Amino acid sequence: MKDFSIFKNNSGQTLVVMVFLMIVSTTIGITISNRFISAFKGLVRTDDSVKALKAAEAIIERLLVVPNETLEEYIAFGNCGNACTYSITEPNGNIVSANVSLEYSGNTTDPFSLNLESGEAGQINLLGYASGSPLDICWYGASSVHAAYIYEEAGVTMLNSFAVNSVSSSYSENGFDSAGANHGYPNCFTITATGTPEYVRIKPYYEQAVLYAVPAIGQTIPRQGIILDARGYSGGSVKHIVVLKTDPMAPAFFDYALLQTSETSDLTNSYAQ
Repeated sequence: MKDFSIFKNNSGQTLVVMVFLMIVSTTIGITISNRFISAFKGLVRTDDSVKALKAAEAIIERLLVVPNETLEEYIAFGNCGNACTYSITEPNGNIVSANVSLEYSGNTTDPFSLNLESGEAGQINLLGYASGSPLDICWYGASSVHAAYIYEEAGVTMLNSFAVNSVSSSYSENGFDSAGANHGYPNCFTITATGTPEYVRIKPYYEQAVLYAVPAIGQTIPRQGIILDARGYSGGSVKHIVVLKTDPMAPAFFDYALLQTSETSDLTNSYAQ
């Protein structure tokens, strides 16, 4: 009896150990499976995210080579149909797609912004802006700004030059004028439109700057180009890209062109002569 009792107790202990080991191994298996499934889902999400981004980029690149005149027709019609959509179905049934909407940039009473690196030229179209109206150029930071206001007078293209330091500039020895605070910006200067306004060429110096063109009350910043607003889709991922396709503008080296200030004067690159 004594030996049988010991054998019975050992059997009970063995069963408990086996159950415990089964629970531990099952728990470990579930944990590993969950981690594998989570990692797999993460890979799928990453893959879908990349596909959605590529789809949005593809539809943007397709429209960037379309002439602006055609894009303007799409905007006027209010729809560009298949030209503004993109879709493929993968072998696994996943659909990768994209669509894009078009609207004019500018054409608003709100400030128009340009994000420019130091020495990079930007251009603001002023065709249709009222002569005699002020246009304020404003920015944050310590950049200095050069602006060339281009206009037409009696059939002749003219240029007024502005060179302005920020309020906190440490480059006062350059001889530029000083900006003043206005419209909630720490740095602003005013260009008064004269003649028939055409455009303003703007370039920051010393550091990058976001420049804001603030129109006069009752005036509208003319259109500056076409905004391409694209969204790409794949699985549950959505990617959003916004691109501005500007109207034609002169490249940066245009600002270094030699100018002749009169029919009899020598060629010069000094605006003051």
